[in-house]
Amino acid sequence: MSSTEQTVIGRTLGTRSAEAIVRRLAARSLLDRAGAFFLLVGVLFAAAHGWLRPDYNWDMVAYVGAALESRYPDAEALHRETWSRIEPGADDAQEQRLKYANPYNRSQWENPADFQSQLGMYRVKLAYVGLLRVLELVMGLANGAILLSVLPSLGVGLLCLWWLWRGEALQGAFFLTPLLFIADYSRMTSAVAPDMLLALVSLAALYALWRGREWLGCLLLFASVFVRPDNIILVFAVLIAAVLFNRRKLPILLTFLAAFAACMAISDMGGHPGWWTHFYFSCVQIQNNMAGFHPDFSLLAMVKGYARGAVNSLQQNDWPALLAAMTAGWALLARYGRMGDPRANALVFALAIGTLGKFASFPLPDDRFYFVFIAGMALVLVAAWKPRLGSDA
Repeated sequence: MSSTEQTVIGRTLGTRSAEAIVRRLAARSLLDRAGAFFLLVGVLFAAAHGWLRPDYNWDMVAYVGAALESRYPDAEALHRETWSRIEPGADDAQEQRLKYANPYNRSQWENPADFQSQLGMYRVKLAYVGLLRVLELVMGLANGAILLSVLPSLGVGLLCLWWLWRGEALQGAFFLTPLLFIADYSRMTSAVAPDMLLALVSLAALYALWRGREWLGCLLLFASVFVRPDNIILVFAVLIAAVLFNRRKLPILLTFLAAFAACMAISDMGGHPGWWTHFYFSCVQIQNNMAGFHPDFSLLAMVKGYARGAVNSLQQNDWPALLAAMTAGWALLARYGRMGDPRANALVFALAIGTLGKFASFPLPDDRFYFVFIAGMALVLVAAWKPRLGSDA
């Protein structure tokens, strides 16, 4: 605080009161900086770990294959070229796990036709696969795939910092940072998958909506379905919230219709096997070869898939507990008058029902599939809370 400002405060309130206010503002400023530093350290740690110790997971192999398949239509050539990109960077333990961790991995390693048959579930991430091909020209596919998790991770961290600063809630970083890590932020940074890129685009869209820039937010939401088509769930949740909370409906309605049409076109052109086939593969029984696999619909198998997803979510993942805790936090903030902004309430509602809708549409248990919703809720609530940790809290 400048000496001029101190003088004005002193003339208004008296010297003793002015000194007390100056001390409080200085302490608050120090805590704000400490909160920002705490968040930045966490973000940089996750990025450094992701770059230096990347997780060579199975999805990395499949996405590299999807990026190469236009040049290598033959199954054996595609299989050979894919592994030639993966093997140099993977250590012995990672390579052993990728090839022999379970019967499915072994089948994909030993049978090129089996491997090629899986790619319809991966090539539909159109923007992600396209960016992999661009980065290949600069640094190769494997390193490019790793960078495509690390750079968006940095972007997400900086966006969180910017959001808290604009919301005058930098001290909330002491709460937000550990929550992000519990929600899978660090693991998503290390793994090679489109989840962190999706998080960056989606959170940028939510920030724009939080700031009242509906058209920009809707444009980013539309772009997000090219990263992962299933992000149509978030678009639909925002549309429902716009209707129920009497927000502007036209931008998000047009976005949803355009995104839905785009998802249908991507699925058709990408050769996606369809919702039920994919559901059966992911939630009921994994298939070594997807060529011609179209199981008959079974209500019993569907119930089995949802039960499996629910049990694994509750026993092995954190998103259900985080959703419950933040819903309770939303209620408390509303009770004490901290949720007066209609935009904030609409967004929290959209993200809460979006989390449930994501599970209902495809009951995969992993935290990473719900990160966008959990992180978005956390940012909106912390910005509304504006926690103060000093003696004047």
